[in-house]
Amino acid sequence: MDTTPAIIVGLPDLMYAARVEARGVMEEFKGDYVAEHRAVLARLTAAGAISDDEAETLLGLYKLGYEAGEPKGNALRAYFETRDIYAKMLAGTKSSPVALVLASAALGSFEVSVGPEGSTTVSIARVSYGSSLAGIGAALGTLLGGVAGGVLGGAIGGLIGGIVDDKKGKGKT
Repeated sequence: MDTTPAIIVGLPDLMYAARVEARGVMEEFKGDYVAEHRAVLARLTAAGAISDDEAETLLGLYKLGYEAGEPKGNALRAYFETRDIYAKMLAGTKSSPVALVLASAALGSFEVSVGPEGSTTVSIARVSYGSSLAGIGAALGTLLGGVAGGVLGGAIGGLIGGIVDDKKGKGKT
């Protein structure tokens, strides 16, 4: 019988680690959400989960969503720009799986629905946690399980961030 030891991490351990990591990043950057996201992307770059170019693209996607959530932001325009960038990443041959899951979380931060008159309505939370928590989840996942862990962690973080966004409410455009 093969008795190769395996590392087992429980859900409470991951929840605690995510809270500690998120609090540490928030304390370090004192409410500068863009700087927080840049720091998380730098960690993913240092771990080899994403490239420098992907980090810049992902930071741009985060900024698009952040600015769209501002009172004078244009969520509809930002949604289509985000969707176009994500589509280019998907069609490209060099995008890492972790970068793709983070770009997907950025796109998933927008909610597209049909308005009362049949028009398209796009909304995004004032400060969306979908992208932020996807980044933190990917960073933790990468540490625990390499690229596959980063993809799973990013997907779970993005999902949790989307739930937070829904609870906080969204601004419509």
